[in-house]
Amino acid sequence: MNEIGSGILVYFENRKNFKNVVFLPHGKRAYYQSGGMLFELIKDDAIFMVTTKVVNMIKAFPGYYAEASIENVTEGFKWLYGTIEDEDFPVATELFRSCFNEVIHDVAGKSESYDCVGNFFSKCYEEYVSHIEVFSMYVDAIAAYNSGMADEFQEDIANNFISSAQELSDLYMRKCSVRHKNGNIVVDTVQIKSFLQLLTFEYCRMKKENKLLKICKNCGRYFIPPKRSDSIYCPAPSPQNPEKACSEIGANFRQTVKRRNDPIEREFHTNSCRIQNIVRRLYETGASEDHIEKFKVELQKEKKKYQDKKKIE
Repeated sequence: MNEIGSGILVYFENRKNFKNVVFLPHGKRAYYQSGGMLFELIKDDAIFMVTTKVVNMIKAFPGYYAEASIENVTEGFKWLYGTIEDEDFPVATELFRSCFNEVIHDVAGKSESYDCVGNFFSKCYEEYVSHIEVFSMYVDAIAAYNSGMADEFQEDIANNFISSAQELSDLYMRKCSVRHKNGNIVVDTVQIKSFLQLLTFEYCRMKKENKLLKICKNCGRYFIPPKRSDSIYCPAPSPQNPEKACSEIGANFRQTVKRRNDPIEREFHTNSCRIQNIVRRLYETGASEDHIEKFKVELQKEKKKYQDKKKIE
């Protein structure tokens, strides 16, 4: 794994709560639950590192205006290899390196000339960023599809991805083998060299564990429901109250907005709360069940009136 731009090697098993082992260059390792590598890539800071920072570092390359020779291109890639790096985002770092390395070879193989090495790398970036855009498009489409929020275009994108991922399901859903050879332990791994390949891997592994990538209906952020796959709110701090998660206040907030814009909802909420408060106070004061029952009947009438109005609406 010390080869420049070789991506990552991943070892995985089919045991619950087993973390994928990611082998990085220079003997380093990182551990991720299914979906963890994907979430590293879609963090704002990681996206900045593999896009905007790349452009900035290309412009800052000391040999930007040098001749676009093999030697200068090699020096330029070494510059990017050393500057596009973050210990908090090891997978994003290595996938940038492997993906950009592939792009350099693609662009260099075309019969085009460049005024300087900086222009060559700018062309490489144009092709490289298209891979990021495709990756982001698929992530958004899959999350929207799983959340019941996809438009027709996103549904087509998600279905195409799911169909293509199915072809690799046997590779990504099996258990990596462990063998003993010549007194050493040899483990099977999967090599991942691109952003889209990692998305496919994570999709298959998450499917194996009945996990879904979704979009929170309160804050709009991506999330993987930690318990029920039909959850529509994420466990992250809510924008309305950072001390409470979207999963705690999401439903109430949406209902409040709905009432604010719907006179029928607003009328029912006002009347039902008034009656429920009366019933609560009557219980506290020890009122008779007959007296309390009158208000319970009134509450049922309010519910019936509300339902009838909603049917007509």
